[in-house]
Amino acid sequence: MRTLLLATSALAIVATPAFAAETRAQDQPATATATATAAAPADNGGIGEIIVTAQRREESLQKAGLAIDAVTGNDLAQRGITSSADITKAVPSLSIPQPGGNIASIFIRGVGNITTSSYNDPAVTPSYDGVVLGRGGGVFGAAFYDLQRVEVLKGPQGILYGRNATGGAVNIIPAHPEIGRNSMGFNISAGNYNAVDADAHVNLATSANSALRVSGAYSTHDGYNRDGTDDAKRGSLRAQFLVEPSSDLSVRIGADYTHLGGRGAGGSYIGGYIPGPTGYSFFPANLDSSEGFNTPAANAFRAQNIGAPAFGFLSAMNQDQRQDSTYWGVNAEINWKTGIGKLTVIPAYRESSDNSFFYGPAFNVAHTVEKVKQTSLEARLSGKTGMLDYVLGAYYFNEKIKANDEYNQEFVLPIVDYRHKTDSYAAFGQLTAHVSDRFRLIGGARYTHDKKSIDGLINNFITFCGGPPPALITPPASFGAGCATPGNMPYYPNFLNTGDTINWLKSNGWIAGNSTNQPGYQVFPLVNGVGAILKTYNPVVDSRTYSRVTWKASAEFDVTPTSLLYATAESGYRAGGLQMTESKTSYLPEFITAYTIGSKNRFFDNHVQLNLEGFLWKYRDQQITYFTVDTSGTLISSNENAGRSTIKGFDADLVVKPTRGTTLSAKVQYLDTKYNDLHLYTASPRDNIGCPFTYTGAVAGGAPVKDFNCSGNPLLFSPKWTVNLGAEQVVPLNADVELVANVNTAWRDSQWGAFEYLDFERIPAYWTTDASLTVRAANGSLALTGFVRNIENKRRDLAPQASPLGMAVGHFSAPRTWGLRLSGNF
Repeated sequence: MRTLLLATSALAIVATPAFAAETRAQDQPATATATATAAAPADNGGIGEIIVTAQRREESLQKAGLAIDAVTGNDLAQRGITSSADITKAVPSLSIPQPGGNIASIFIRGVGNITTSSYNDPAVTPSYDGVVLGRGGGVFGAAFYDLQRVEVLKGPQGILYGRNATGGAVNIIPAHPEIGRNSMGFNISAGNYNAVDADAHVNLATSANSALRVSGAYSTHDGYNRDGTDDAKRGSLRAQFLVEPSSDLSVRIGADYTHLGGRGAGGSYIGGYIPGPTGYSFFPANLDSSEGFNTPAANAFRAQNIGAPAFGFLSAMNQDQRQDSTYWGVNAEINWKTGIGKLTVIPAYRESSDNSFFYGPAFNVAHTVEKVKQTSLEARLSGKTGMLDYVLGAYYFNEKIKANDEYNQEFVLPIVDYRHKTDSYAAFGQLTAHVSDRFRLIGGARYTHDKKSIDGLINNFITFCGGPPPALITPPASFGAGCATPGNMPYYPNFLNTGDTINWLKSNGWIAGNSTNQPGYQVFPLVNGVGAILKTYNPVVDSRTYSRVTWKASAEFDVTPTSLLYATAESGYRAGGLQMTESKTSYLPEFITAYTIGSKNRFFDNHVQLNLEGFLWKYRDQQITYFTVDTSGTLISSNENAGRSTIKGFDADLVVKPTRGTTLSAKVQYLDTKYNDLHLYTASPRDNIGCPFTYTGAVAGGAPVKDFNCSGNPLLFSPKWTVNLGAEQVVPLNADVELVANVNTAWRDSQWGAFEYLDFERIPAYWTTDASLTVRAANGSLALTGFVRNIENKRRDLAPQASPLGMAVGHFSAPRTWGLRLSGNF
């Protein structure tokens, strides 16, 4: 990497006479409400600029001395990127697996977290219109319409951003109202799987100093799976009003609403595992990637598997999956130029509600009823004094979660009811010293104080063959006891409280008719004498506080007007947290220190762009989530701290525009990741992990606890090589019409998708290719596009899961899709 950077600098110096002059970024931060898109190419047909605000000021992407990728709204629309999952096609470092449910899982260079629990803070922070999303689910995935751009910041964001993030940030920035302009635009497409995608916007100049922008989107398509899952049904609406009473003051107010319906993300069975004296043996399901979890064939496979601790055969899914989620919010941005700088204030309120059923990792149907309320306030003062640019600010974040969930495992019914609260306060500042016209030093620090509390109750209904330990009867004796005989064991419906569950057991003759629901642990013998039901009672009441100072030190040097060298060292922190588990209610913060050296360059009169970046990240106490057992042997999904890991590699980003109508691009990332210290702890029958183990001497549910040493393995979703290639050719047909051909292809090297490190959890290397052909008016007013995505027609398992019920499941990418899109801008 050092050789590449030196070579780049030398080339920049030699080629200086050929450079076109560039305007330096303004010292004073620009008004944040200004529209920022890719500028029109220079008169010589060179590469256009993308304006970003990642450092809380408007500047060219090429002048931003930090690790960032940005994609304009026009490029997103041209490529048909209408959801967060598709943005990975444009950003090699980004992975967004979708294992089910509405909680976004975002990874950058192996840093991220997979969870279905709403109280886990994201390691990669999503934000929408300058507002951090504490829960990056539905609105994050459905906001991809009428955008200025999407910015992906790689590495810790512990200084200028609302919530601390160890892995990075994904900023979705909508197009803002434009004063003095009346305009409208639309995109509407139709394709296979009965797909319809439509979005439209209107910008109205409501007065000489105000404007209104209203936009909306609707997307639907049939399920890619035979059970109807992996479908889409979402609608969104956004409105913004901007007023500038004077040249020193601007106020923008926004509101948005999104509803997600349909079946939601699904998956398919890959196979199962049979325990034996020497470990677990895999047997294939012989189902393809489009089967789904709830078809006759899938349910027949389920029926071959035995569920603990009743040791009866599993049953079919008890109902269809259903998604019903609503997200809405209001926010404002006030910018006031004062004598000491520009004051920016961003108040926001967001609320989400979810009442959904989903299949989970080979469980039966889970039911989540949750409401999340989020309030935030950010204030920043930015300006210049002498040789110093400064940004000073404060931030407040409050979140309240109310949840009542159940996760049906056929013979185990966990019912979780809790209230979770977070209060976060931060003060931050960053100074940029212009040591000379070409050399700058940047330093920043942030103090964050987080307070979290949880108040909840966990009730598990557990059906045992025989009785609770030590009376539990296990295979093969359980077969003789009749536990696997059809009709001898109850299968739980999807109840959200203990009273309904006990009444159902009584009314169906499973337990004595005089049984009552009491606080505390209860044991109900089955009337047929085959087994017994244990109802557990585990209150979880806890509160914790966490504080941390994070820092940044950076240097930038303009080798030439079009060549920048930069180096950065910075730290990141993600607060510890609380969780709804019986034996371990809290986990520790995680920390990361990142070192980056990079070079951004334009050559040959703005026709070649080459950006290089080398990085080294040191990660400590990473928060991971995996299935384990508590001290009683009960299955739990637990957040743990994973010790240490190292992440290193380089990025190369090349754009070449040899002629006005030809653009070629190549993005390459090399990534080398390793867990220096990763230990997973669990006990039989939840101990199918592909790492060597030793016994700890402890016991959980009568089984010895094993310490699985997974040190030396790569981090999840960290392919060694990632390559994105693109080509665009514009061919004028006449003075008014032109033809545009686009091809984009992406290579992802093999990578791990789950912490058990089982063979099926290794995602094989793959290519994915998209193409489009557009006929458009030269002035951009109308365009008709034919497109095809995933030309290879291969469904890739991008989110493998080892089910605690003993099955291997996968969640697959979309098959080949195609269609026509009509676009207009007036």
